[in-house]
Amino acid sequence: MSRAKRFLDGLLAETILGAIDYWRRPNLRASWGGPFNGQRNRAALFLSLMAKFQPRALIETGTFRGTTTEFMSKTGVPIFTVESVARNYGFARMRLSRLRHVHVRRGDSRHFIRELFQGPLRNYADQTVFAYLDAHGEGDLPLAEEIDLIFEYWPAAVVMIDDFQVPSDAGYRYDVYRSGKALTPAYIATEVNKHALQLFFPSVPASHETGSRRGCVVLAKTSTHAAALAAMPELRSLNVEIPAHVSVGQLISYWLSCCTQLLTFTLFPALLA
Repeated sequence: MSRAKRFLDGLLAETILGAIDYWRRPNLRASWGGPFNGQRNRAALFLSLMAKFQPRALIETGTFRGTTTEFMSKTGVPIFTVESVARNYGFARMRLSRLRHVHVRRGDSRHFIRELFQGPLRNYADQTVFAYLDAHGEGDLPLAEEIDLIFEYWPAAVVMIDDFQVPSDAGYRYDVYRSGKALTPAYIATEVNKHALQLFFPSVPASHETGSRRGCVVLAKTSTHAAALAAMPELRSLNVEIPAHVSVGQLISYWLSCCTQLLTFTLFPALLA
């Protein structure tokens, strides 16, 4: 048996095991405490964004076991979601198989986004699409490339990123990797500058959130939906400028700016209350 065939057989076996998991281990259907990490305010923010922008399609990277995907499917918007781990893919595909407007694929998120632009979403270049990006992990961090591709192909996109730092609220957790990389505004600075994006963060304090209290950020081009996002009470822009090439001194300056905003938005109001 060739190495390639053994590899493919292994993937198939893992996919089947994932489908079996769906039936034999129903407790896994509420991964991370439910949709959006069990965070009710995040779920409400998602629904507000969908109502406001009425996107033509929804792109998700990082299906995992499909908990959030299933919640998002209730909007009725066509969903295209991708998962890189075969066993998780098998679980999610079984879970979502009854939903004809949800299309689940296994593979690399960057390749998946390119395929969407060349295929089912090729005529949506001037339409609003919504993207929920959650494919990041210790072994691979495709986030920056995902952002670049999405705004290159669909300039009117609105993007939400999970596990992202909320600079004004240390109560929200975010991903920091052993490689030294972290999901912060500095990490996506090149893409923000290239596509003239604005960043918006949840206005609800982490202390008022439920579930895992993971941070998030919402992105849009200044020329498209930034003004509409700024008008939403669920979001706020911190207006922290991050240059495309970040030096040590600039990182220190950015950190001090975040500390200042943390005092302004969190500690001072608490002291005055």
